Amino acid sequence: MPSIGEYYHVYNRGADEMPIFSEPSDYLHFIHLLLVANDLMPLDRRWTRRDIWLPYRKSKLVSIFAYCLMPDHFHLGLMKKASDGINKFIHKLCTAYTMFYNFKYKHSGTIFQGSSKTKHVNEDSYLMYLIQYIHLNPFGIEDPNLLKSAKGDYLNEAIEFSKKYKFSSYKDYLGEKRPQNIIVDVLPLSPVNNAF
Repeated sequence: MPSIGEYYHVYNRGADEMPIFSEPSDYLHFIHLLLVANDLMPLDRRWTRRDIWLPYRKSKLVSIFAYCLMPDHFHLGLMKKASDGINKFIHKLCTAYTMFYNFKYKHSGTIFQGSSKTKHVNEDSYLMYLIQYIHLNPFGIEDPNLLKSAKGDYLNEAIEFSKKYKFSSYKDYLGEKRPQNIIVDVLPLSPVNNAF
């Protein structure tokens, strides 16, 4: 069971590798849910309010230190802050997004490939690697068959491509001011300087 204060990599993909984000509004809805699902209080319709980006959360379930949304999957870097925080957060997040997706696209049933996977981050070096891995995930988005090693082989190209990608927390680590900054707790050891 995940321990409070420890770091985890959580990810999932679309069932049968189907896209879970088809247009920009899908990505933005999921990003909004990253904010509103991260609270001990039950999820409500707060995300529809005009002041969604105001800091209203009393107590967070997790600290989100990195995220990246891809057409058919997502990656989250999380630190547990509350008892069973990761499981509660992921359940709220994925349930709310599935309801949104099913209503919008007239789909029924699950859209995710089973339960989300969770990997414990047990070393600082792995934590820095994870932040880099999550943020460089968009590189090669136009070529799904690109090998994972290409991100290392073409590191500068991967960084430049990922800097422009809107649906990740990389811009938060680069210091770009945007409403989404409220979602991410940028780690003190900035991967911009130490891992990239």
